Amino acid sequence: MAVLLRDLCERVKDYGMELIAGRNGLGRPVRWVHMVENQEIANFLEGQEIAFATGIGLQTQEDLCGLVKSVYSNDASGFVVNIGPYIHQISPETVRFCNDHDLPLFRVPWSVHMAQIMHVFSLAITMSEKHNMELAAALRNAIECPDREEMYLDYLEQSGFNRGWNYCVAALEAHDKTTRSCLESVVDLCIAQNGWKAAMLELNGRLVIVFAQCGSVVVRDMVMAILNAARARGVDTDRVFVGVGKVTKSARCIRKSCGQAMRLERLQFLRGNGAVPALYDESGVDKILLGVEDVSILDDYYADSIAPLVNYDKAHDSDLVDTLRTYLKFNGSVKETAESMFVHRNTVNYKLGKIETVLGVDLGTYSVREFLSIGLQVDEILQCMRLGNEGYQGSRSAAP
Repeated sequence: MAVLLRDLCERVKDYGMELIAGRNGLGRPVRWVHMVENQEIANFLEGQEIAFATGIGLQTQEDLCGLVKSVYSNDASGFVVNIGPYIHQISPETVRFCNDHDLPLFRVPWSVHMAQIMHVFSLAITMSEKHNMELAAALRNAIECPDREEMYLDYLEQSGFNRGWNYCVAALEAHDKTTRSCLESVVDLCIAQNGWKAAMLELNGRLVIVFAQCGSVVVRDMVMAILNAARARGVDTDRVFVGVGKVTKSARCIRKSCGQAMRLERLQFLRGNGAVPALYDESGVDKILLGVEDVSILDDYYADSIAPLVNYDKAHDSDLVDTLRTYLKFNGSVKETAESMFVHRNTVNYKLGKIETVLGVDLGTYSVREFLSIGLQVDEILQCMRLGNEGYQGSRSAAP
């Protein structure tokens, strides 16, 4: 979880550090501290640091405002100025700039050694990072080694996550490194700023968020808040895919909720449903299919239903499977199918006739349409399993 500037300020409230501008920015996250005595050094900032200055590198008092602007442009989280022989006062222009841009600006009397404040900040940030790493490791153990309770239950309790609480897991996949990095930062900040009882870790290339004492609908709302915050930063959330698992009975069942969330995330990816969290509790037939442990059952259903059509498409470079999927989506309406596929109704009727011939079925029968609809979902479940590299080695390339 990110360390917020306002929390760091609480740790040094007796050190004479006074906020004089930018109060609205106290919720900014802080990654580290940095001495910045001139604009050239400000360019070394990497973002989310607290900048400190004594003024020894400034030629005139007016240079301070330029330094503040440079620190802001390099995404600093705040600026601490040592009032003394080099900086006598802070100009109204500097204060106005910080208020306008929500950049927290502090002043510290010369009698206070800024090194002490920097030490307190650095220690708090380091301990927070250590805690986050250990908590993520405990959750990873809960997911990967649920039977080894000694590897995670005690530490979860020490971190304020009761072993008897219920948990709900969300899995997010961005499918590109830049978006994933931004998403990770947004998740971290949302957890800290909103005070959510949650923790994040990376698992198999995905961001996994474990929420405590929350129902799946509440988790969906939290995930939507994360996506909205990411969108505000310019992230294309249509390429972010999300699954939300079932609420567990205790910490011992986090693995199960995580598995459900990751499978649903993969299904969303396969279906192209970005920025739409899929809830296990609302997944309908998918819930049943995802719960099938004997994959050969799914393989058999696939072979008996749409495998011949898939093989026909591969052999003839046709789109009968897509036609069938669209036809079933519109409840057997030829008109709506034609409009959706931008073709003439006669073309749809011809393709439907070909589908009936290849599969040996009558699409006018409701039970047949239901059978094939489930077959298409089974196909997606099998693709989902392969995409997740879950050890499924079955083949669906051969027709029955």
